[in-house]
Amino acid sequence: MSEVSNVRSNGTLRMIDGKKYRGYLEAGETEAAFYQKGKTEPLVRWHYSRLHRMDNIRRGGTSSQITVILKDESRYVFELDYGLKLFSFMDGHWADKPVKPRTRGDVLHEEAERRGEKIQVPKKHLITRRHPNRSIAGDIGIYLLLVLFGIAMVFPLVYLIGSSLKPLDELFRFPPPVWPNNPTMDNFSDLFVTMGQSYVPFSRYLVNTVFITAVGTFGHLVIASMAAFVLAKYEFPGGKTFFAVVTTCLMFSGYVTGIPNYLIMSNLGMIDTYWALILPAFAAPIGLFLMKQFMEGLPTALIEAATIDGASQFRIFWSIVMPNVKPAWLTMIIFSVQSLWNTSAATVIYSEAKKTLVYALQQIQAGGIARTGQVAAANVIIVAVPVLIFVLSQSQILETMASSGLKD
Repeated sequence: MSEVSNVRSNGTLRMIDGKKYRGYLEAGETEAAFYQKGKTEPLVRWHYSRLHRMDNIRRGGTSSQITVILKDESRYVFELDYGLKLFSFMDGHWADKPVKPRTRGDVLHEEAERRGEKIQVPKKHLITRRHPNRSIAGDIGIYLLLVLFGIAMVFPLVYLIGSSLKPLDELFRFPPPVWPNNPTMDNFSDLFVTMGQSYVPFSRYLVNTVFITAVGTFGHLVIASMAAFVLAKYEFPGGKTFFAVVTTCLMFSGYVTGIPNYLIMSNLGMIDTYWALILPAFAAPIGLFLMKQFMEGLPTALIEAATIDGASQFRIFWSIVMPNVKPAWLTMIIFSVQSLWNTSAATVIYSEAKKTLVYALQQIQAGGIARTGQVAAANVIIVAVPVLIFVLSQSQILETMASSGLKD
């Protein structure tokens, strides 16, 4: 680069893997380069023809943050003392930058400003129709249909909660009321009294279930994510065959694999231990399948750019891949928690002190008609945890890879 017309500023460079370097950015008429402090060779260099987008955030005075995104999806973030000057210089010499579309309204606004006329700003409506080409009757019909489906979906949950709050006489009334006339918490108090009279405390069943669910879900997430990353982004002998086997395993329910799992755990000496439930959860095929499908949507150029920047494979997996597939692993957590939380483990755990909460509540359900109210309260406790986890993470679970804007 020519030293005469160059523009230079001290600052820092942040790579896509999070690493920061102190030095200076020097921009010429055709290219720009960042030099690390004390180095003579540029750490990063690009020609303006490789630019895809530049963003500038003013920090105050002449300092600003400049984000440079190249056509190969490499991204560099600079914090510069004279960022405004460098941004204007690079933007001025960026010959083939994308043309900003201009509408007829933009031209009329500029002419009005030159004439000193007041610009008429359109009023913002309180409610904006997403599909203005659809009739009002069509909108009403769609909303009515959505309301009906919403009522049908929420009705079982409302009825379940209502049953847990009903006194015993209302539980056997016909037709059964959806919501109790005289709500009471006696069913929950009776449930805890009954559980407190058992040989093993209620808290012990709860701790067993929480431990099995937490460890099993965490191990499933880690193992499935790492295996999916390798299968999705690397080619190796037998990779496609292995994934085909995993896909085939999705067809088998837990009833089919119950006997093989028991035989394997028995040979390993893990019957009547927590690991008889935790280890099979690690190998659940649904997590690997879900994560692999999502990770295939990540651009390979993003991973290659991080590798060129010096990021390790684990750093790429943890800092780049996992944040971009957050909807996938949150959905996987929902499936894993629901499966482990609702398991009774009666076939592999025999000691009463190691049994799960669902098993204890099932014993209460076997107590007859007198415990119908306690059974309703127990069902609410069993359902509460998976529903609560879904409610807290639904915004992330419902995201799609299209919303991230990452495409090859």
